[in-house]
Amino acid sequence: MAERHGLKAILDIYPITEGHVLILSRSHASHLEQLSAQEHTELFQFAHQIGKRMFDVMDDVSDYTLVVNNGHDAGQHIPHVHIHLIPRRKGDSLRFYWRLMTRFINPLGGKKRVQQLAEWQRRWRMHGNYTDGSAR
Repeated sequence: MAERHGLKAILDIYPITEGHVLILSRSHASHLEQLSAQEHTELFQFAHQIGKRMFDVMDDVSDYTLVVNNGHDAGQHIPHVHIHLIPRRKGDSLRFYWRLMTRFINPLGGKKRVQQLAEWQRRWRMHGNYTDGSAR
C-alpha cells in the first residue's frame, strides 16, 4: 500500500474497522525498545503521515485510533514491531469494541474480507503512490 525508507504500510487482513492499516518496522524486532532511535522516530513519523492521508482516502473517517501491542503479553500476534492505525467513524464505538474482541473468530468473513481489502487497496492507489521520498 505504501513504503518509505524500508517501512511499510499494509492493510490488516483482520481489520477492526474498514481501512485498518498496519505500519511495519523495517527491523525484525518484537519490541519498540529493540529499534534504533532513528527507526523508532521514522516509524512514528510514517504513521503520522499515513494517518493524515487516511482522511483523504476515506470520506467517512472522523478520527483514528493508534495502537502498539508491544510484545506477546501485550496482545502482539506477530512478533514484529508494528503500529495499528484504525479508522474511526462517528458512533462506531460498540462495533469497534465488538470487532476488537472477535476479529479472529469470524468464520463467515473470508470472501467478503478479500473484497473489502481489494476495495480499500484501490482507494489508497487512487490517492497516489506513497513511496520513498514522495508525499501527498
